[in-house]
Amino acid sequence: MRIVLVHPNYHSGGAEIAGNWPPAWVAYLAGSLKQVGYDDIHFLDAMTNNLSEEELRERLTELQPDIIGCTAITPSIYTAERCLEIAKEVCPLAVRVLGGIHATFMYKQVFSEAPWVDVIVRGEGEEIFSEFVQAIDQGRWPSDRHSIKGLAFVEPDGSIVATPAAPTVKNFDAVTPDWSLL
Repeated sequence: MRIVLVHPNYHSGGAEIAGNWPPAWVAYLAGSLKQVGYDDIHFLDAMTNNLSEEELRERLTELQPDIIGCTAITPSIYTAERCLEIAKEVCPLAVRVLGGIHATFMYKQVFSEAPWVDVIVRGEGEEIFSEFVQAIDQGRWPSDRHSIKGLAFVEPDGSIVATPAAPTVKNFDAVTPDWSLL
């Protein structure tokens, strides 16, 4: 199972004022995925590498992932949605996932403006995303989608479902980020 994580190319001036910081979400998700046996994980840092939409399109076409995950804070939401729209164009069979603080709280808005987003991870993604990936890999997706806590998705009838919130990570020592992708 090939997983690609994308940090959207968003520049506003405001983000740069805070300085440079590593996209820790990638290390934490990759570490959690590796703990449950997934190691075909790729990271496209479109922001640091200033990838154009065409370059993102080319990289996704080359990689042909099964799952494409992207994150967004509120200022970068439209760029993140566009990343996943490009993903749908070049990898139509891949499951497109959005996480991050904006999607966690504004999932209804995200689905209304970006219907190409398949699922939203709400909350701390380490355990939620790992369980979600395992469900896909084991052929339990989408049938078991209601049993995975911390997700939001659109039903075939167009209704939006948010499963109950997942518990926050309690054992920080069990979280082993994989910084090698950065």
